[in-house]
Amino acid sequence: MTRSFQLLTISIFLILILPWIIQDGMFMDGMIYATVARNLSLGIGSWWHLHLTDYLSPTYLDQPPLTIWITSFYFKLFGYSMYTERIYSFSTAIINLLLIKALWQKINKNRPEYKNYWWLPVLLWIIPPACFWSFTNNMEENTMSIFILSSVYFMFSAIQKKSNRLIPVLLMATSIFLSAMCKGIQGTFTAIGFIAYALIIDRSYIRTAFKYTATIGIALAVFGLGLYLYTPARDYFIGYYHTRILNTFVNPEMATTETRFYLLLRLISEQITPILVCISIFALSVKYKLKIDTIAKKENQKYALLFLLIALAGTLPLLVTAEQRRFYLVPAFPFYAITFSFLVIEQLTKVLDRLRSTKLQSIVKFSSFAIIVATIILTITNFGTAKRDKEMLSDIYKIGKQVPKNSTIAIDSELFRTWVLHLYFQRYYGISLDATPENKNQVYFLMRKNGSELSNYEKTNLELSEFILYKKY
Repeated sequence: MTRSFQLLTISIFLILILPWIIQDGMFMDGMIYATVARNLSLGIGSWWHLHLTDYLSPTYLDQPPLTIWITSFYFKLFGYSMYTERIYSFSTAIINLLLIKALWQKINKNRPEYKNYWWLPVLLWIIPPACFWSFTNNMEENTMSIFILSSVYFMFSAIQKKSNRLIPVLLMATSIFLSAMCKGIQGTFTAIGFIAYALIIDRSYIRTAFKYTATIGIALAVFGLGLYLYTPARDYFIGYYHTRILNTFVNPEMATTETRFYLLLRLISEQITPILVCISIFALSVKYKLKIDTIAKKENQKYALLFLLIALAGTLPLLVTAEQRRFYLVPAFPFYAITFSFLVIEQLTKVLDRLRSTKLQSIVKFSSFAIIVATIILTITNFGTAKRDKEMLSDIYKIGKQVPKNSTIAIDSELFRTWVLHLYFQRYYGISLDATPENKNQVYFLMRKNGSELSNYEKTNLELSEFILYKKY
């Protein structure tokens, strides 16, 4: 029966991501990362001197560069269509899924009755809206989660090994470092893993836990020193600190919420569906009066507490600033999913054993195939459509056919603050938008339809929905 639920989980994973990731239009942050990566792959800028547009972040310093570096290789490999960043984002989703499966099976190495239930943490991970939304919008959290999950996998590899433990410990440290290189210090939260394991699972491990944690700290310090001694990297991160980190704390315009507890409230709303799934499993075990192994239940509760602490370590530090967005929670979602899974896994095995003789397996299989068919239909239907900025994109494609690629279009100061407009023009055509006082020297001028007439310019004959494109006499 577990195979039926594995198929159901995969089908749910696909329908939540595939039909929507292939659509045009994307959340601004995802477009930024794709645009900078596209430019890097074309030799516009360099590894430590990233470039967005000629007039908007010509020196891009908003995030650490690793995700952009990796994405740039995808552009070299798959070309420059709109699907390249979507292929990358979908591949990160698949890798995250495989890592959750591998981690679950690693933890339950000595409990084979649980190993095939990897679908449960995968299901509880993907169904929160912020999770599948992130993978359809190319968020940096997608890549960061890969290294975060890898770090915990290597932690358990070290715990389970009888000798040569230093290698997985160093691999864990490397994964933590790479996670931080994706989106900053918040990617280091799994460094508490060994100590949390010793305190909750095995108190005899405490000295070893402190030793390994110190080893990780030393390794991270060495990595950091290497970056500091390499001048281009040092300059980049000094700029990143002043541009991003410092502004997050001192610039009130960076605030996205009025309460520091926004993400906690958001976390509750995101986890409602996983919680309801768990409540349903508990309810069924009570209904059928199933006898639960108390020893296994107690051990599972310990692992649930361990992963809850890791998840909270990835959540609570995010409350220190008022710049809070729901997708910041995504790297912690796998650990909340594993927490819930350990809380109900013993009950779930008993429930499914109880229902084995019923029609449940047939229902699950039918549902899986129905979802797969729906996924195919939705994907075909959505192909070539836009999920956001439809009219803007239509105008941009028309303009891009007339204005030479890699050129500049003049705009007014009001339009300059339409940030996503810069990104679409740069991503698809290499066109920069200029709102400087000297922009009247540009051949083309773009403004909204309610704008005033321009001297020395005439309207082009392009039929646009939101804009008017002018060309110099």
